[in-house]
This record gives sequence, structure tokens and C-alpha cells, in this order.
Amino acid sequence: MRIKLSALRLLTILILLVGGNNALAKGIEEEILDLVNEHRAELNLPPLRLVSAISKAAEQHSEDMADGKVPFGHSGFDARIDKILAKTGGMAAGENVAYGSRTAIDVVRMWLNSKGHRKNIEGNFNLTGIGVAKNRSGTIYFTQIFIKAR
Repeated sequence: MRIKLSALRLLTILILLVGGNNALAKGIEEEILDLVNEHRAELNLPPLRLVSAISKAAEQHSEDMADGKVPFGHSGFDARIDKILAKTGGMAAGENVAYGSRTAIDVVRMWLNSKGHRKNIEGNFNLTGIGVAKNRSGTIYFTQIFIKAR
């Protein structure tokens, strides 16, 4: 696992230098998923499964924050989650957001050091979606949505 994460970190750094937004997002999203699931495994919790429909909602929220369409935070959470729950047959949801971190490990560490964010990461969820977007000045916005599906 350490070798895979190191390779992902190197890929993320290279993408940041080159500036490819879509590839940047995918590399960071994969690394966040790996780090979160690694933490959950340490607690004997099942891994979260990445679902593209949930990731699309997370990505849209990150893009909206990065573009200034919504303020940083959980604006539109209820509507976003209602759509996801209807698609996934979900029963419960949570959401973590962040901005300013440059790497997946930084954002996951920050979330783990916050009681509310940690509660989502360690929660009774089985599905997730992760979205990352960068604004014009290079600030990266992160959204991770957690779903408990039947």
C-alpha cells in the first residue's frame, strides 16, 4: 500500500506542475479514497466503495465552491443528498469539505483531526463519492460525500 500511495503522490505532484485539472482531480480523489479506507481498515471498518454518481455530485459541489457560485461549506446539502439517496437507495449521508490543502494526505489528516469530519470517515457508511476542483488562483476545493445504502 505504501508504494501505491507514494506513486499516487508523485503523480499528483507532477499533475500539479503541469496543471491538468481533470487528471489532478482523479489522482487526488483516488488517493483520498485509499487513505480513508486505510484508516477505516485500522479500525476494522469495511472499506467505502466509490460510486461515480456520488462523485459527480461531490465534484459539482467542489466546482461550485471553486467558481464562487456557492460559499465554502455545505450549501445545497439537502438537495444534493436527496438526489443521491434516491439514486442509491441510501438511508443516511454525511459530507466533508475542505479547501487550501495541496495534497490528499493533508486534507485527510485535517479531516481526521476534526471531530465532525472524523465521525463521517469512521461512520456507518458503505458508499462514497469524492470531487476535487481548482479555482483560477490554484486553490483546491475538496468534497467527500458518505452514503449508507441498504
